[in-house]
Amino acid sequence: MNSNNESDDSTTMFQELMKKFSYSGSLLEHWLEEFGLDYMLKLIESLRTPMKTLWVQVNTNKIDFDSLLEIFYEHGFSAKKHELLDDFIEVDVIKRDLDTKRSDLPIVKVDHEASTGIALGKDVQTANVTKYDDFNVGDELCILDGASNLIAKGIADVNSSELSNLTQREVISVKESIAYAPPLTEMRIYRRGYFNILTPIQAIGVKSLPLGRRDSILVMSTDKGDVASYIAELTDNKIPITVLAQNDMQVKAIRKNLERAKSKAIRVHHASFNSFLRERHEIKYTAVFMEPQNSRTAIIPVFSSNLSYGVLRNYAEKQQKIVADLFRCLHKRASVAYITHSIDYLENEAVVKSITQKAYYKTINHAEEISKLKARDSLSAREVPEQFKEIKAQLQKATIYLDPITTSNSGGFLANFAFKEK
Repeated sequence: MNSNNESDDSTTMFQELMKKFSYSGSLLEHWLEEFGLDYMLKLIESLRTPMKTLWVQVNTNKIDFDSLLEIFYEHGFSAKKHELLDDFIEVDVIKRDLDTKRSDLPIVKVDHEASTGIALGKDVQTANVTKYDDFNVGDELCILDGASNLIAKGIADVNSSELSNLTQREVISVKESIAYAPPLTEMRIYRRGYFNILTPIQAIGVKSLPLGRRDSILVMSTDKGDVASYIAELTDNKIPITVLAQNDMQVKAIRKNLERAKSKAIRVHHASFNSFLRERHEIKYTAVFMEPQNSRTAIIPVFSSNLSYGVLRNYAEKQQKIVADLFRCLHKRASVAYITHSIDYLENEAVVKSITQKAYYKTINHAEEISKLKARDSLSAREVPEQFKEIKAQLQKATIYLDPITTSNSGGFLANFAFKEK
């Protein structure tokens, strides 16, 4: 009888959590087993909270820190030099008191990918809209994410009857949102390549690589080119950088981004990670920034997730496969920064464990700047769970974890490893 009661209680709890947070039951069950109830609840609540700051990398070949800060101040943005990284500025994200009670206003639902930006004040584009009530130009609208969380309110720029016939354009001007992130990518100086915007783990991942003048660099990332632009800036645009773009949309986004950077050091190669690694490589790379497709469960703000445990496991299996095959394009003693925007052990520590089991890889210390920050406890690995105790030393030496709960920003994981010389 007690066993049945406990089972009923557990089922009821998951139903309540699924309803409250709009997460899949299999993912919540997995997190409960991995992290415990208290941490899981704190995590989900923190993921719904907008980040404190945006991390802006200053292209000092085009503008100095003080001049860029002055421009931000003139636009009314709150900004300051970064406390840890000497080539970054932090721009504050302003939290707002959005009345999240649903009203009788017409409703527009947006897709999961767009919901984070819209919750931070970005306007709604045609492609973002998934479902909508009838409305007319000038109507006030409630904007919901896929799980029906109210994330913003705005004014219609078009009639709802026009949506199905419109190509990509702004259709709703957001007037109220959960928070306001300054629209830095819309600034003229961004389009001129004066700065890049990276997540914290991307910035630290780039800094963790020991880049030299004889390097040939490979960027395997799902971003839009800011990582490659940053690496080009660090290497004075003199070191060849190959950026993989996995689909036509990413090719277009990266090329558009690189046009503003105007770096002749960067070339775009259109290929999936797996197909690229199967190619015959005449060029062997000495440094790799690697961010494979991952669950992005450490990105904030996020208000719901349709990610299942099965999909998470599929991501992890693909990540281990890519890491295992990476040696095919590596030069002797090549260094790699592996990052994810994931909180999950499957995509992080488990991948490091697979690395330690390969005879041709070894974990290594981070580059000097990041190692110094780690020595001062400004950055650290996370506590090693029981299932990874046998690689505790490697994890403490070669990894960094940014917890979205304690950093109040998008989190992630970094591991540094190298290709062993035969």
